[in-house]
Amino acid sequence: DEWEPQELFWIVRHGIKFTAMPAWPARGRDDEVWAVVAFLNELPDMSPQRYRRLALGKEAPGQAAIEAPPRLRAQPDPLAPILANCSRCHGEQGEGRGTGAYPALAGQKSAYLLASLRAYASGERASGVMQSVAAGLDDDVLQQLAEHYAKLPLMARLVRAAGAAQAGDAIPRGRELAMRGSREHKIPACVQCHGPAETEHNRMYPLLAGQYPGYLALQLQLFAAGERGGTEYANIMHSATRRLTDEQIRDLAAFYASLAPTDEPQPGPDNP
Repeated sequence: DEWEPQELFWIVRHGIKFTAMPAWPARGRDDEVWAVVAFLNELPDMSPQRYRRLALGKEAPGQAAIEAPPRLRAQPDPLAPILANCSRCHGEQGEGRGTGAYPALAGQKSAYLLASLRAYASGERASGVMQSVAAGLDDDVLQQLAEHYAKLPLMARLVRAAGAAQAGDAIPRGRELAMRGSREHKIPACVQCHGPAETEHNRMYPLLAGQYPGYLALQLQLFAAGERGGTEYANIMHSATRRLTDEQIRDLAAFYASLAPTDEPQPGPDNP
């Protein structure tokens, strides 16, 4: 009761000198800081059950809540404890949490996932949440994580298509913009890099179909503001998004969220 939201924001963002409380690790991610403020405002009246659900991704009684899921505990695999931690936000099948705060990873391109994890670890892609996780993992583990999530069934991402159907006219508008771009506003067509398409795109370009609309919209906003890093191609997105309006961002996010997740042809002997 002693602190206003803007005061909590300042404390979380900057830390408190000489108290061992650090500043938020990622500059340019005020959205993450505000999320912490929202959590702090609810914490005094929060039930233990809701706290565990927020922290672990699901209801779980007592001490068992902080243990790895049985499916993972049964595996004699050194990666299992790390996957158990990842699943708290991204789901055991890479489906995410259902809120859009965390992306669905199932079936995403392994090259893109690995590049993203490396970017988080180095700080090239800003996130006070993911940087602290990825920076503590060896590169070999990052490669294993990328391959693991890339192999998960794409169907795990269908859970968000129903919510996208409520977007109404946003989906047709987003489809038009994604397919054709806007010559008037100098906005390129999204499908040239992100599909849907029948041919393979650059493996460093992520698949967007079936992704959470809220997550997609946030990434577009960060790109448009010049605050989103990542792979070596991030600068292309800075240019492509800087003229997008808030409505166009919502429309594009609704369109891609409405698409059923589909894979692209993968490299092989006849498709190098």
